[in-house]
Formats: sequence, C-alpha cells, structure tokens
Amino acid sequence: MSKSSPLQNEHVIFTGVNRSEEAAALTASLGGVPILAPFIATKEIIETDDKDKLLNSNAFKWFIFTSQASVAAFHQKILRNNLEIEYFQVKIAAVGSRTASALEQLGFSIDFMPSIFSADVFIREFPQVAAPEESCLFFRGNLAKKTIVDGLVNPVDEWTVYETVTLEDNVEKVKEMLNSGKNCSVVLTSPSTVNAFHQTIGKNLGYHGFTVCAIGHVTKNHLKSLGITTQVMPRTYTLTEVVYALAQWKG
Repeated sequence: MSKSSPLQNEHVIFTGVNRSEEAAALTASLGGVPILAPFIATKEIIETDDKDKLLNSNAFKWFIFTSQASVAAFHQKILRNNLEIEYFQVKIAAVGSRTASALEQLGFSIDFMPSIFSADVFIREFPQVAAPEESCLFFRGNLAKKTIVDGLVNPVDEWTVYETVTLEDNVEKVKEMLNSGKNCSVVLTSPSTVNAFHQTIGKNLGYHGFTVCAIGHVTKNHLKSLGITTQVMPRTYTLTEVVYALAQWKG
C-alpha cells in the first residue's frame, strides 16, 4: 500500500449528521472512498413561546452549546422571530471546534471551550471561568444526557431545541455496503448515532468484518457499554482527525 494512499480501496462510511465535506475530501485524497450515509438527522423543535424564551434569555450569564445541531436550531429561532445576534448579551461556552466555528459564523465570540471536546471534560473545566452563581442556558437535543445539568454547580436551565430522527434509506444503503465484501470502516460520532447503528444493523450483523471508528471517548465508552470494541479513535475529536487516525491505523 502506498504511503500516499493509506486508505486505498477503503470505504469509509460516515454515519453522523453531515455538516462538513472536509473529512470526505480528506478520505478521497488518501485513496479512500467516502460514503456519506448519516443514520440520524436533526430537526428544530418549534414551540409557541420560542420568542418569549429568546427575549428573556439575557437573564442568563452563559449560553452553552454542545453541538452544531443546537447552534443551527437556535439560529433558526432567531431568524424566524426577527431578532439580531447583537440582542444577546451573554457569554458563550462551546463544546468542540465545529460548534465554536458555527457560533462564530453567527457573530458570537467564544468565551470558553474545554480542552477535550466532551461534556464530562466541560463540567470539570467550566468552573475555571464561571463563578458558581452564574446562571446558564443549555441548548440541547431531545436525546442529550444529563451530564452538564447534573455535573455543574451553576444553576442550569435546559432548552430542548432539536430532535433526532433515524434516516431509514441510509440504513439500507449501509447494510448493502457492509454485506458487499468490500473493505469498510464505520465512523460513529455520538451515542445517538451508535444507538441508531446498533439497533438497525449492529446487533444483527455483528461488528466483525469492518473497522469501528469512534470520534471521541464518550462515543467509545458507549460502544464499550454495548460490548463493542473500537479500533480507531483520534486524540482530537473531529472527523478529519478520525480520518487521519484511520489512515495511520491502516498504514
């Protein structure tokens, strides 16, 4: 195998929500075949009191975002209710460089981001920048765990701004690919993605015959709780780093 093409003939299946083509382009540049087949999609939850919640949100000291999906849903609420970014006079905490980038594109400055992109590290490091009495509004999905709410001493209100649904067409696409006999790697990006993959494919097909990649330790630990071994996990929790780590492992 060429050093310049460590993923030659490797079909890399991205099962998370597709928000960037960077990892797919990197896969192709390393000789692989990127397969974009998200198992889940996110959809904004619209409520009748959305505008009131937005208008009252300046009562909080911090906004907390842990995903690009929560940023996108928040943005939709701002647009639909004819508000400007400048209205929100709060500090911003973001988990992950992609989440931070999405917020910066809206015009926010990032006041805190944990050294490792996960909620459990967030709750350990957040007290370094926020006093215990500083209140927080956590923008979350319907499947989010209670790690941040239960782990912080700060008063935290939750706002469930999006929900997760399974994309059945992509499930069938991935089934066919894994049964084709081709070299495959499956990239899993969250416990929600793991659950969707496991319920629709994994527990029936098993986890032999393809490489299991986890974007970070939270996803890896969730796989472990289901008895599944992760072969590849990057040191920095982004999709491009997953591809680099996979290339190193395959090479």
